[in-house]
Amino acid sequence: MTGTTPNAGSGTYASQAAMGAFGRPLSTPNSVRQRSPPGHEKDVVQFFSKTFYVSETEDSAVVRVIRIGSLQGTCDVAWYTEDFSAVAGRKYIGGEGILNFGPGESVRTFEVKIINDDNFDTALEFDVILTEPRNCVLDPRYKTSSVMILDDDLFPSNDFKEEIETGEEAALHEVGFSLLWSFIKFCFVHVDQIWWKTILVLLLANLGNAYYLATIFIKVYLIDTVLNTKDPEAEERLWIPGDRNGTAVCLGLAWVLPNIILLASDYFEMKGLEMGFNIRNHLRVNLFRKYLRYTSESRAAVPVQDLKIAIMEDIPDVVADGYLIIFELWAMLGKIGMVTIFMLKKTPGTALQTLAFYPILIALYLWCTYKRRLDLMGKEGEGQSATIGTLMHAHNNHKLINCYEKKTIVVRHFEEVLKTQRKHVMDLKSFSFWNSQLIPWITLLAIGFYIGGSAQMVLGGRISLGALVTTINIYKDLGDRFSTILDGLKSLSKAISPLGALTVQFNLEVDIPQKAAVFKTNEKFALSHGQKNFDLIPIAFKNISIDQSPTFRGGTDFTEEAPQGSVIQIVGPHDSGKGAILRRICDIDSEAPGMVLISPHLTVLQVPHEPLFLESGGVFSNLHMCTVGQKGFDKRTTARGRRILERLGLGKEWILNLYDQEESGSLEHVAEEKLAPTSPFSCFEEEEEEEEEEDTNPIWAQKLSGSEKWRFQLARAFVHDPHVLVVHRPVDELDVNLQQQILALFREFVDKKGLEIDEHEELLGQQRRPRTLIFSTGTSTKTTIPDYVWRLTDSGVKVEKHPAPHA
Repeated sequence: MTGTTPNAGSGTYASQAAMGAFGRPLSTPNSVRQRSPPGHEKDVVQFFSKTFYVSETEDSAVVRVIRIGSLQGTCDVAWYTEDFSAVAGRKYIGGEGILNFGPGESVRTFEVKIINDDNFDTALEFDVILTEPRNCVLDPRYKTSSVMILDDDLFPSNDFKEEIETGEEAALHEVGFSLLWSFIKFCFVHVDQIWWKTILVLLLANLGNAYYLATIFIKVYLIDTVLNTKDPEAEERLWIPGDRNGTAVCLGLAWVLPNIILLASDYFEMKGLEMGFNIRNHLRVNLFRKYLRYTSESRAAVPVQDLKIAIMEDIPDVVADGYLIIFELWAMLGKIGMVTIFMLKKTPGTALQTLAFYPILIALYLWCTYKRRLDLMGKEGEGQSATIGTLMHAHNNHKLINCYEKKTIVVRHFEEVLKTQRKHVMDLKSFSFWNSQLIPWITLLAIGFYIGGSAQMVLGGRISLGALVTTINIYKDLGDRFSTILDGLKSLSKAISPLGALTVQFNLEVDIPQKAAVFKTNEKFALSHGQKNFDLIPIAFKNISIDQSPTFRGGTDFTEEAPQGSVIQIVGPHDSGKGAILRRICDIDSEAPGMVLISPHLTVLQVPHEPLFLESGGVFSNLHMCTVGQKGFDKRTTARGRRILERLGLGKEWILNLYDQEESGSLEHVAEEKLAPTSPFSCFEEEEEEEEEEDTNPIWAQKLSGSEKWRFQLARAFVHDPHVLVVHRPVDELDVNLQQQILALFREFVDKKGLEIDEHEELLGQQRRPRTLIFSTGTSTKTTIPDYVWRLTDSGVKVEKHPAPHA
């Protein structure tokens, strides 16, 4: 039975910070409450899923909370929303409420309103949190859930949908300046604090321009009035009549004192109006978030060297040349405006000719060189990517290159790549050099012609000496200003190339819509299966294709159900499709026929067949999957991890010492130890000698044997305690004693609903969810632990329930 709270999305939770939603102080944590007697455990309340999905176009997100247990009597919990990457008031309407479960009720729902806009975001998330349970307990792992909002907008604007869908940067270059303008608007509107900082910086720039105009008139006044002793009327124009020295002092103060205000303005701009970090951080976080959620096709289109260049180079370049440059251009335009005021007053004819000539020349120059510049920049970027790619190829494949003596060939190839890159770099440098000479030479010629006619203008009384001298300086300054504007406009055009690359990467497909569809299917399956006992919902395999090998034909598609709380063994020869079945459980092979339906309230973990380690982490960080130096683990958690290591035969003194040292915080980074040089024949050595291989694992992990690395993966899985554990061929390559040890732990994991569960855990006994283990083996592995065996044969899949020990 489901229900909806009437105050969902009301946003009143923040006003009740001191008191709980029931008007009483927030309740005591579950871990220190009075426990119920055995057999009288309270029902468990939790979210139906760790992640809920909603499209930006939907009105609201539907969040389900489930109750598991006897369902007798009533119970209730409070809930509230909390910002994460999605912010209340911008992407959703925050809220809080109370969920009441009546007798026999196992599902309640509430809704959170979603705000639709036209601004691009990667999939943003906010949290929903359960608190204050009454007559029930909260599952500590499922009392917090995330709501992921699927954004349907494009970066930087939906206006370029046609060009973006081509997936080609060249199509974006054709609309380069329009794309750049959309990016500027995106930053101004969508990045926090940028709009008001931008307006303030533009206003403050006028202070400097006003001062610049004042200095022009001060220089003319100094020559034509203060220092002009031959003009009797000059005395009357002095600031202090009859006192040239006093007036000169006042001019000096007028020159110096405004700089104090300008200095304070510059300091305020530097300290409080910095924008580059905000924009770079926004783009970097969103691109990184997007990359982690790419589909396999999207990830193949963006090699890791391209991601590195995008985050470390393209984004800073786009921010500097595509947004921050507008402040420099604004300041230069302001100064040109001040010069225009002066020249229109002193030499109006010359002013109109000069001020019209420069913009026309700049516009023609940009129009003629735009495509050539982007082409050269694109080739330079490709050369840089090729260089980094070659280095990464050599690093990742060093052992294979060494074994087959291909080092010379690789070095020669690298030399050719460097030569190609240098050619592209020099082409761009040459192009930039000759184009940088345009404005300086035009300015030089203009000053020369003006000096040539200066005698005629002064002697004819058309301009004063002070105005002439100042105008010559202004011409030079004007050339510098227009040169700066040209450089700024070139920077804007240069920003189009990295912006095009970022636009392509920001708009590649992600796997979130696919995950959302899987979630909806699993949710429908679980709710339609009955809501009285979620522990009885099986894992359903529907039409799974196992026809994976040209040497093994399994016949028809496979359909079967795996009950929760059981051990399932999938048995078959090599290439019989065991891995294909297991991959479908975690949607790793989502394009294959068939589906696996799993209730969303179950966590599923598939142990990678290849031992994987966090490269910068030690034993503790790798076991608990935490960041290096992360604090906050309680003693029970760390003690449990230690016990699991010992149960997996990883209780060697040096392993446990590293674990304890890192856990205690005395080591933020695991000390690197030097290993013996790799043998030149290491590529032919046995698997047990893998510790001498040159790999990317941390140094401590390289000291583990092959079987120890594999057992560490199992230890990590047991520590994380999933509801469904999936393992492909966990014991096939182990000796008999290790096989039996691992298989016994599998059985214990299912029977005790977890491994090495502390008696002080918040949920014990019937309050813990069943554990299910599905693993595969070859036909020769002997075991008596499974509840069901799915045997893959030439005629199909044979299901055996509670099998007897087999040879």
